[in-house]
Amino acid sequence: MKANFVNSRNVALLVAAGLLAGTGTAVAADTPAPSASPTATAKPLTDYQKAKAAYSAAVDAYISNRKASQEQYKAAREAFAVAKKAYGDARKPILETFKAELAAAKTAREAAIAAATTAEAKLAANTASKAAIAAATSKRDAAIAALGAAPVEPTKPVAGARPTPPVKPTKAAKAS
Repeated sequence: MKANFVNSRNVALLVAAGLLAGTGTAVAADTPAPSASPTATAKPLTDYQKAKAAYSAAVDAYISNRKASQEQYKAAREAFAVAKKAYGDARKPILETFKAELAAAKTAREAAIAAATTAEAKLAANTASKAAIAAATSKRDAAIAALGAAPVEPTKPVAGARPTPPVKPTKAAKAS
């Protein structure tokens, strides 16, 4: 069966298309030329928006201050570790000398006591041993004092109080 090109539906579509095409120019002619659009005016900031902007600035300052103090603390810790190692390395031979002098005093005391036949000789050996120990101790203390004060560990930075966020205003209930 051959389709009929001219039927009521096709005719209606063609008429509607013709009307729209014919009125398109007339509608375009009737519309006024676009004028310059009004410039957008900035709305004034509310108190909450101002407080929120101040809070954001305070948080940024807090974070940058905290990062800077952490970096300073880290550098101070590294410097402390180096100073502590140097102090320990300088103190080590002093303590080894002290231990060697104590061992020599002990050996001399034991040899003197073994050779002593009287109580006075044993007492003299003990007195000589105590004097040698006291001399070694004072020598060690003087050498450690000459090194200077031991390095002091840096204190951890205090972060400070974090800024508090502004309170968001509540909307007023609508009156009925």
